[in-house]
Amino acid sequence: MAPPFSSSSNSRNWLYDVFPSFRGEDVRVTFLSNFLKELDRKLITVFKDNEMERSGSLDPELKSAIRDSRIAVVIFSTNYGSSYL
Repeated sequence: MAPPFSSSSNSRNWLYDVFPSFRGEDVRVTFLSNFLKELDRKLITVFKDNEMERSGSLDPELKSAIRDSRIAVVIFSTNYGSSYL
């Protein structure tokens, strides 16, 4: 079986395989923690914002992480629409 996200046509070195976009208070402790554990188990590199200070806008660190990620996974929840991501 090929490693996750392998591609001979893509030569860029990504910092992250996955950038999860979610509304923290809705899914962080429940769905997201299980999802991240499964990705870690499969050796998929994920951007994790556990240590970031929360603000009302999309800060430069998040923008950089999005640019440095191969894909974004959007996790919809009740309040996702009021999130800035």
